[in-house]
Amino acid sequence: MHSILIVTSRNVVTPGGEFSLIKNRARALEASWGFSSEIISLCNTALNVADGDEVFGEGTYIRRNFMNPVALLSGYEALIKEAENTLQKKKYQAVLLSGAGMLRYIDRIKRCVSSETLVCADVHGYFGDGKLLAKDESFVMGAFHTLAAVVEEHEQKQYLKRFDRIFVVSAAYRDFLCKVACCRPSQFYIVPCATGEIPSFTEKESAEYRHLYRAKYHLADDEMLLVYSGGASSWQCLPETVELYRALKEKRRVRLLILSGDKEGILAAIEGADDVMVDSYRPTELPEVFCAADFFVMLRADVPTNHFAYPNKFLEYAAARKPVIATPYVYDVAQQIEQAGVGILFRNDIDKLVEDMNGFDCAPEAFDAVVVQNAFQTTLVPFASDLNEAANSAR
Repeated sequence: MHSILIVTSRNVVTPGGEFSLIKNRARALEASWGFSSEIISLCNTALNVADGDEVFGEGTYIRRNFMNPVALLSGYEALIKEAENTLQKKKYQAVLLSGAGMLRYIDRIKRCVSSETLVCADVHGYFGDGKLLAKDESFVMGAFHTLAAVVEEHEQKQYLKRFDRIFVVSAAYRDFLCKVACCRPSQFYIVPCATGEIPSFTEKESAEYRHLYRAKYHLADDEMLLVYSGGASSWQCLPETVELYRALKEKRRVRLLILSGDKEGILAAIEGADDVMVDSYRPTELPEVFCAADFFVMLRADVPTNHFAYPNKFLEYAAARKPVIATPYVYDVAQQIEQAGVGILFRNDIDKLVEDMNGFDCAPEAFDAVVVQNAFQTTLVPFASDLNEAANSAR
C-alpha cells in the first residue's frame, strides 16, 4: 500500500505559502515516519513553469489557463479523472483533497478507495481569505480570488462534514468549522506550517551577531530595537507598525528595523517614515540579524482571516528567542503568547505596553517549547498514528 496521494488545485509549482505548507508537511511525514507523498496538481499556465521545473518536484501536473473558465473547468475534470485512474491502480493509506473547488469531489474519490483509506480535506485557512487578498490586487485577479472565496465557503460548509479527517492550521478554525459546517472535533488535525527549526547558535555566537548587527545600525546600548520581517500587503499592518513605533518613541528610546525582500513596496507603504530603517537579507541570513532584536512586531487586524490563521512568522520569531509584540486577533497565537509568556499582547494601551516591555522577562526554554509544540514532528503525530493503524488494518 502506498502512503499518501495529494490531489490539489493549489499552487505547488512556484514558491509561496501554499507550497510551503504542503511540501514541508510531506517532507516531515517522510523524514519522521517514512510516509511518502505523491501529487496530482492542477496548475495555472500563467505561472509559466515548464515541465520538470515545478518546485514541488516529481508529480502529475495538469496545466490550464485559470483565467479561461472553460479551460479551468476542463482542468478540474481532468484532474479528478487522473486521480480516479491512479486510485484504481494503486492503494493508498490516505488521500488529501486540497484547494478551491476540490472538496466537492469527495464522493468520487471515496468510490475509488477502500474503507481503510483516510480521505482528508486539506483546509489551509478561513474560506474568506480570497476576499482579503483581493484588496491588494488588480480588478481581474481580485475578482478571481473573491470568486474562489465564495466557492470555498460553499464547499467547506457543504462537504467538510463528510470527510474522514480535516487538516486546519489552528484550533480556532476547528472550533469555527464545528459551528458553521457541522463538523466534529474528532475529525481534525491541527497542523500549522512549522518546521520546528531553532537556530543552533551558541550563547557566544548570539552575542557576537547581536553586537555585529547593532553596530551596523548604529544602535546605542539603551535603545530597544523593534524588528518587523515581512512584506507590504495590507493584512500585515505595516502602517500600523510604524504608527506604534512612533507612539513608543515618545515614551522611550527605541528604533524600528523593517526586513523585507520587497524594499520598494515597503518604502512605498511607509512613505515619509525617514526614521525607519529598511533592509533586505537572504532568508538564511535572517536568524543572525534577528539576534540584534529586543522585540519583534506582528500586528494583525480584527478580521476573521486573522482570527483563524497561524502565521509561521510567529514561530520564526519564537525560534530567535525574542519576545513578540502582537495584537490579540490571531487567536491561537495570542493564546500561546499568554500561556508561554513569549511576548506581549498590545490592546491599544501604549503606557501598559511600555511598562510590559521594560519589565519583560522570559527564559529561552519557553520560546523553544513553543517552537517544538507547533513543529510538524509534534502536530503530525495523530495523523501518523492513524496512517499506521490503517496500514495494520489492511494487512
